[in-house]
Amino acid sequence: MTGKSIDSLYFSLMRRNKRTWEDKYYLDTDFGKIRVFDTKEDKPVIINVPDGPNFIEHQSELLQQLSKNYRVVCFEYPGMGFSFPNAKFDYSFDNGARLLLQIMDLLKIEKAALLFSCSNGFYALNAASLDPERFLHVFIAQTPSMAAMTAWTKNAIPNLLQTPIVGQVANLLMDKKFAKIWYKYSLPKTSAHRAPFRAKSIATLNNGGCFCLSSLVQGLKKEQNKPLLVENVKVTLVWGAQDFTHKKTDKSSILQHATSCEIIEFAQCGHFPELEQTSKFVQLVHERMN
Repeated sequence: MTGKSIDSLYFSLMRRNKRTWEDKYYLDTDFGKIRVFDTKEDKPVIINVPDGPNFIEHQSELLQQLSKNYRVVCFEYPGMGFSFPNAKFDYSFDNGARLLLQIMDLLKIEKAALLFSCSNGFYALNAASLDPERFLHVFIAQTPSMAAMTAWTKNAIPNLLQTPIVGQVANLLMDKKFAKIWYKYSLPKTSAHRAPFRAKSIATLNNGGCFCLSSLVQGLKKEQNKPLLVENVKVTLVWGAQDFTHKKTDKSSILQHATSCEIIEFAQCGHFPELEQTSKFVQLVHERMN
């Protein structure tokens, strides 16, 4: 039994896929039922995904502001929120990219801009490298090179979670504790977002959502030496300078994967610049898209 199979078995037995929402729905994919928010408007498309332990609910202000000019699609990757992991999804670059491309096909989206962050940024970059004609722009936040992310993982993620099977069991038992700790270190001490972000995360987990950090970390670890290069799609990295977890990370390392990447620092932000200074971030997106 692999580590990630602990999660897929647990959540399949819990039968948690039956929840419904007025403004969100499930999309059947090769990697399971994926929870999606979609404004469904006839506008240029931006696809966003939350960076756990943030879920779709954390993105509400961002999605609202973007929707003034764009059709906005937001979905949770397997293992996050109410997109429960199945046995096929292994958190690899290829799985992450192919799920994104399949969702675009299912929603009949020919071209889109992407707004992904942290480890999800690698899925966005890989999708852009696989099928560059489908992407208008890739916006990423707190995504360095894979080598830098591997070093970050060793320092920021407990060794327990990096251990197959044991890590998944610990994650299931302590997911809310890990979420609380994460906001303490990823956001500035004076941030007004700490309490509301934490409350939304805990509410989702209490209501049956998932935060499979251990499986994500273990899956991406296997990708640390995989080549990844985006050449024909514009890429912009926004970096929150007050993210304590990334204080030693070299943001310019992203140039290893996107040699012409534009790098912009948000000096007063932590790990979630798109959520901490949403208006500023949305303005940047609008400027780059026009």
